[in-house]
Amino acid sequence: MQTEKSVEQEEFSFCGLSCTACKSRFDTIRQKIAELDEAFDVVNMGEVAKAIPFMHGSYKGYRKMVAFSKNECPGCHQGGGNPFCGIRKCVRKKGYATCAECVKDMCGKFGMLLRVHRDGELQKNRELLKARKQS
Repeated sequence: MQTEKSVEQEEFSFCGLSCTACKSRFDTIRQKIAELDEAFDVVNMGEVAKAIPFMHGSYKGYRKMVAFSKNECPGCHQGGGNPFCGIRKCVRKKGYATCAECVKDMCGKFGMLLRVHRDGELQKNRELLKARKQS
């Protein structure tokens, strides 16, 4: 059993996203949500939303998103992230730290992630991880 965590487990999720970058993004989101919540409190948005039929469900959805974003993700290797993630299951089954160790180049399990992360981060990180393994 491995007692020391690899660099990949500290820095990257199973799919290759940067945990550090993600945590930084969510810190920004939490800050903006706090500002928005303050403004919503001033106008009593919970009650306003009840008075406007199409907003009531939307406001409840917003509150669920707020609750979700308040918790900092510990990272996939520490039990965070989506427990049903197909990439997580595949990487664990194959005994890898990240999917970058796989000979396949971004299989079909990446469809949703590639639609969300359109900045090329996944591709860049996979190349970085592959280069680390080769050196």
